[in-house]
Amino acid sequence: MQVLADTQSIAGFCRRLRGDTWITVDTEFIPERTYWPQLCLVQIAGAGEAAVVDALADGVDLGPVFDLMADRNVLKVFHAGRQDLEILLHLSGALPGPVFDTQVAAMACGHGEQVGYARIVEAVTGRTIGKGAQITDWSKRPLSRKQIAYALEDVTSLRHVYEHLSSELASKGREAWVGDRMAWLNDPQTYRNDISQAWIRIRKKPRRPRDLAVLREVAAWRERLAQERNLPRRRVMTDDALVAIATSRPQTEEALGGVRLIPRGMAGGSRGRQIIEAVNRAMALGTDALPQFEERQSARVPLALADLIRTLINARCEELGVAQALIASSDEIRRFAATPPGDSPLACGWRYDLLGRDIERLRDGTLALALEKGTLKLVPLE
Repeated sequence: MQVLADTQSIAGFCRRLRGDTWITVDTEFIPERTYWPQLCLVQIAGAGEAAVVDALADGVDLGPVFDLMADRNVLKVFHAGRQDLEILLHLSGALPGPVFDTQVAAMACGHGEQVGYARIVEAVTGRTIGKGAQITDWSKRPLSRKQIAYALEDVTSLRHVYEHLSSELASKGREAWVGDRMAWLNDPQTYRNDISQAWIRIRKKPRRPRDLAVLREVAAWRERLAQERNLPRRRVMTDDALVAIATSRPQTEEALGGVRLIPRGMAGGSRGRQIIEAVNRAMALGTDALPQFEERQSARVPLALADLIRTLINARCEELGVAQALIASSDEIRRFAATPPGDSPLACGWRYDLLGRDIERLRDGTLALALEKGTLKLVPLE
């Protein structure tokens, strides 16, 4: 079981893998303690060699790993790799690529939505992989043999998963079905953290435009401070506290100090002044610059039609063995089914051929659904 903890051995290992056409990659990290997840291990397997790179070893330089990740001649295979990719991009300044994600491929091959790694390994190889080290603290040293074996298994089994799924995609002619999702993973813009949009991820938003403007400003302040201090967002301020500021709009230290959920003593310090400045920026905006609360698109689709569309989609996805999430999200389906239709990937390409055309005909009243011996049938009404 190879654990590489010095730059020279890491460089030699990565140099040998530069001759492979594809490699499998995984990482182990601690996400809870810092804004940027702490990278602990990088596991890599080529055709005939696999190793665990100790990212926390004293004096280690991960430059050879980052160079391998950036080599355009070597395909990097991940499973559910978005966060792994984001971590590597943050540390190296370059997005690994090209990238293939077996979770996406599994969705196109009938293994369900967001299939877990253990499940897909068992489906492909028949082997059950251990889960004992899944919630371990990867930052503690020394690593146990159990931890190392678990980490290596993530990339050695992934070789078989990749070979199986890539072959199945080709045999079924479904490479295009995963193409745009892979392109999204391979696009650096996917991982761009726009501080001005931090407010959107807050779930319980106020509805009034002026409150939303305040929320946008204070959420950006929190995001910026969390990045600078490398702290989890909640350690700076909770979402509920941000919403409380947005709805009360305090413009003085005294008013801020009276807001529920604000940490004691914050109002009179430098952070309190920064919050008040953020609130004042939002209060100074003209009406046309205020964000708007977006109602759900489902209100534009009649309930009976929505039920019919859901039945059609479920039947077609089951028939073809493809996860609905790969075709379009629920919101994208609603937008396409609405009158007038909104932007949706269902409007063109293979998605339109697979489902969009029939949804369109169902919406327009030229197609009906019927059961024949327990099987759903499409009945043209033209």
